[in-house]
Amino acid sequence: MSKMYQPVTVREALELLAAGDCMACAGGTNLYVDRKHGKYLDADYVSLDRLKELRSVHREADGIHIGSMVNFAQLEKLEFSGAECIPAAASMVGAPQIRNRGTIGGNIISASPAADMVPPLMALDAVLVLNSMDGERRIPVTNFMKGPGKTDLRPQELLTEIIVPVKEGRSVFYKAGKRNALAIAVCSQAVFARMEQGKVAEISVSYGSVGPTALRAAKLERCLIGSGRELLSSGEYREMLLEALQEDISPIDDIRATREYRQRVAFRMLLHNLNELWR
Repeated sequence: MSKMYQPVTVREALELLAAGDCMACAGGTNLYVDRKHGKYLDADYVSLDRLKELRSVHREADGIHIGSMVNFAQLEKLEFSGAECIPAAASMVGAPQIRNRGTIGGNIISASPAADMVPPLMALDAVLVLNSMDGERRIPVTNFMKGPGKTDLRPQELLTEIIVPVKEGRSVFYKAGKRNALAIAVCSQAVFARMEQGKVAEISVSYGSVGPTALRAAKLERCLIGSGRELLSSGEYREMLLEALQEDISPIDDIRATREYRQRVAFRMLLHNLNELWR
């Protein structure tokens, strides 16, 4: 029978993870579904529920520090200039019950290509803080995702914090699903941009559900640097953006959508979000 340990400090949690074959459990919204399907039935768990030190959000010199146990309901209330895409994405996660229980850390560790919080964190160049009894390690979220359900998390490590650099600019998030609410993303996009005299001076574009992991659209970003709103009305420029996007993403056919549909939605999202940022 599985055991559930309930440490009250991060150090206690790390000691438990180091001592045995245990899994960390955050909000449990993904884990409970996995267990229903027969996974991890014999595993022991280290509950993070009592770790108050992982539930804070505060600003420091290097950025916004978000504890890994901060839930989506808390994230919905964030008001940091440049990081608008974080509360926008959090507000679209599941039902209120899920948003009150599910955590940003769990959403990241699940490594789902459709995880709602990962594209915003990628667009904002977020860094993950991982701790173990061997010490602390930091890694950009873009380098952490290795495939569907696969991350760079090492045995006995715990994701404790996400650091989001403070940037001058604005960000937006958009998500498309098979219904208006409680939907798994068919395609999602986060865009951060800083404009100077109506031109794109800096931009980050990230997508979810159009590849084996969430991703940054690097070729697309290079095409957008220096562009102005008037270029979006140019058919030739739009074609160039579409070609760059198609090189960046690799959607598949599945029960939710076809590859072609995801490509069309990804491009329409780009145009929509760029127009939002130019307002």
